Amino acid sequence: MLGWIRRRLLWVIVLPLLVVGLYALAGFWWLPRFARAEATDYVREELGKSLSLGELRFNPFTFRAEATALAIQEPAATAGQKPLVALRRAVIDFQISSLWKGAWTFREVTLDGPYAQALVRADGSLNLADLVPPSKDDGPPPDVLIAHLVVADGAIDFADHSRRLQPSKRLAPIRFELRDFRTAQGNGKGGGFHLAATGDQGERFDWRGQLSLRPFASDGELGAANLQVDTAYAFLSEALPFELHGGRFDVAGRYRFAAGTSTGTLLEATLSRAQASGVGVRVRGETGNAATLGEIALAGARFSLGKREVVADRLRVGGLRTALTREANGAISLMRLFPSTPEAASAPAATTPGPAWRFNLGEVALEDAEVDVQDRAVRPASRFRLQALTASTRGVSLDLDKPLPIAASATVNGKTRLAVQGEVVPATVAGRLQLDLTGLPLRDVLAYLPDFPALELRSGTLGANGELTLPGDGKRGAALAFNGEGRIDGFSLLERASKRQVVAWERMDIGGLRYAQAPDRLQIARVVMRKPFAIVAVEPDRTVNLSRLFASPAPAATSAPASSSGPAMAIKLDDLQLENGTMAFADASMDPGFRADIAALRGHIRGLSTAPSAQARVDLHGQVVNRYSPVEISGTLNPFAYDERTDLKMSFRNIDLPIFNPYSGRFAGYAIAKGKLSTELHYQIDHRKLQAAHHVVLDQLEWGEATDSQEKVSLPIRLATSLLKNRQGVIDLDLPVNGSLDDPSFRVWPIVWQILKNILVKAVTAPFDFIGSLFKGAEQARYVDFAAGSSELGEPARTSLGALAKALVERPALRLDIPAGTALEGEAEAIAGQRLDAAMLGRREGEPVAVAALEAGEQRDLLEALYRQQLGRKPDIPEAAEEAGREADQEELDRKARKAARQTAEVTWLRQALLPRYRPGDDELAALGRARANAVQDALLAGGEVDPTRVFIDGAKGPAAHEGGARLELGLE
Repeated sequence: MLGWIRRRLLWVIVLPLLVVGLYALAGFWWLPRFARAEATDYVREELGKSLSLGELRFNPFTFRAEATALAIQEPAATAGQKPLVALRRAVIDFQISSLWKGAWTFREVTLDGPYAQALVRADGSLNLADLVPPSKDDGPPPDVLIAHLVVADGAIDFADHSRRLQPSKRLAPIRFELRDFRTAQGNGKGGGFHLAATGDQGERFDWRGQLSLRPFASDGELGAANLQVDTAYAFLSEALPFELHGGRFDVAGRYRFAAGTSTGTLLEATLSRAQASGVGVRVRGETGNAATLGEIALAGARFSLGKREVVADRLRVGGLRTALTREANGAISLMRLFPSTPEAASAPAATTPGPAWRFNLGEVALEDAEVDVQDRAVRPASRFRLQALTASTRGVSLDLDKPLPIAASATVNGKTRLAVQGEVVPATVAGRLQLDLTGLPLRDVLAYLPDFPALELRSGTLGANGELTLPGDGKRGAALAFNGEGRIDGFSLLERASKRQVVAWERMDIGGLRYAQAPDRLQIARVVMRKPFAIVAVEPDRTVNLSRLFASPAPAATSAPASSSGPAMAIKLDDLQLENGTMAFADASMDPGFRADIAALRGHIRGLSTAPSAQARVDLHGQVVNRYSPVEISGTLNPFAYDERTDLKMSFRNIDLPIFNPYSGRFAGYAIAKGKLSTELHYQIDHRKLQAAHHVVLDQLEWGEATDSQEKVSLPIRLATSLLKNRQGVIDLDLPVNGSLDDPSFRVWPIVWQILKNILVKAVTAPFDFIGSLFKGAEQARYVDFAAGSSELGEPARTSLGALAKALVERPALRLDIPAGTALEGEAEAIAGQRLDAAMLGRREGEPVAVAALEAGEQRDLLEALYRQQLGRKPDIPEAAEEAGREADQEELDRKARKAARQTAEVTWLRQALLPRYRPGDDELAALGRARANAVQDALLAGGEVDPTRVFIDGAKGPAAHEGGARLELGLE
């Protein structure tokens, strides 16, 4: 009995020990071997891979399993080839409490040194997916509880051969830790986890939070630092139309995710930090960056799938560096970053059910940007370097009809300040912007201005301030417009060849500027030009500079073709004000050269307009040479249609004539010693009919030394001057011109010159006629007639000489020459006859009668007595005289008639015999000439108003025979 008890007791003791021993043997020895064999066969047969294992250990009493040196490779893997997956050491601590907890419970799961080689093949499949058999159970996953899961010193090599660039990446080390995780329905909080990884280029990943599977949900914090843009681009290249190079970015934020909730999937994320730096953007296939982003920072970003919204507080882009080029064909270089593709153009817009997404960006700011702008569509190509560029906007959303506030500023080419502020509607690009531009050199925009090849823009800066209205797509009738002010300072336009200044001003202020399109119109309230300057120059070849410099301008080169249709731009300028201006005239065709300026030019031109009926009012004042020579210009005109209606007056007063010596010396043959010029010009045009009045006054003109000019006029200029001068020393001329502008041969100034020339020619070629046109009757004093042998003035002569005396009083510069030469030889016979008649009558008693009234017999007796007295003998009348009586007898005349004929013949013979006795000598003839000159002189000086020193007795000139008497021709000098 005792033995049986002992045997039973032995079995009670031994059997459990045997069972435990067998259990231990199975757990410690057999199970690892079985597991190795099963795993190896499974991997080989089911997965087609090869499995290598180091040690497998299992503690059947603590349910702790451990494996080392696990690796799965391709069957044909060569030595040294990396496995698909590998594990340096794995520890699984299973809890027996799983039996009563109803869940597979693990106190610890440790994976030390895990490795995976992940490859996305060219067809898009993942190689690691080959290690996961297809699931045959669609039910929920088993209930698993893991108290602590640790992945330490992990690594993964990832490559994507489905991408164009076939990128690859290595993450190592990787550490993952999970606590209190349960796959079944838990308390809704889930297990806490922490994932940290480092990339092969120094990238750092950090992810921590809570994770649950039922419900599938997670919330936590996610952060990545030092992520390389090149790596990201390699994985995203197909999704981007451009290339990204260089730079890094950091991101950090919180998220919340839950699937299968009553309201659908919950996904919310908040970014506390998202920024990138040093990112280069390139056109695909090119080596240089099209743009470089110094820094991009996104702050306060929030995403909500349930609310269907993406919002952010601020997006800041700093240090942008880019170049923008407009090519000759109008293409914009940066648009090459976004090439259009047929697939993109034809792809339908993606739509998602539910309400529309809401996007809102509180603020977008661009800071410290630099943009190099080149315009190759103009010649020469223009370049603008925008520096210190800042721009911002607020309230960016998907509502593209909502105006966005915009503010921007920049420095252009290191000098110009540009600021823009206002609102723009993104959908139409319509808006209103306040523009402020300061100090833009006009040379920077030279290519956009009309090109005059002979001119060179030396300097000038443009400024503008006002409101710019952008028309957008024009669907609402808007048009481009600008309302504001402008200014152009330091403007200087040179002649390219000589570098001579042509047009300039110190400052131009433009106020109340209003420009608008559709239709084009420009209205300016006022323009104030300070110290404007312009020069009209006659070149050495006698052409005018303006006609050459401003001839045939080439249009500004732009990519947009100029439209020739539509009305011309309507222009209106209310007030153009000039201050201290200069209008210069230079003549290089003269030797020496001539230069005269209208200086201190000031005043207003009001009401300038292209409207056909508009009339501008001109009121300008200035001076020539100095302030003592004022200039006035006044009247009305329309410079855009001057030939319709113009009424313009110009006056120039008290100009010193010696400044015109280059002209007087060349064309008049004399320098001007002194004198003043004043002129009044009046031009009236009515529908192309011109009436022009030129009132010219020369005061105290005196000629100086003669010149040796070969071009001087062949006229006695000094005489013409004396004829034109009045007693005050003034030459007063009115030169009217009338004509039609439709006459192609009609030119005002050539006609004026011809009129003046005609006056001069008339004056010097017929001075008495010219004087007579001014003083009636004076023209008849040119000739003074005397009876033969007489110095007595007739009444007509006295009258004409009186008129001439008045003319001399009014023309004090004139001198008069009176011929006083010897009387005519023919006058000696007349004087002898007069003296003989006087001697005859002196011997006769009774009433005085003319000799011709005496009978022939009485005349014979008186002559015979004188003959006896003079010769002392009886006259011996030759037979010729007696023959005269016989001839008469032969003609059967009566006795009385024969007697009278004989007596007449005797009288004739006696007179011829006595006349030599009474003939005057040369001294007497000279005295007669002087007496006649004295008679003329006395008649001229009788009034006492003519200076005797101006009347000259010219003994070198004598009389001329005229109608039996003598005629004196007076001369004017």
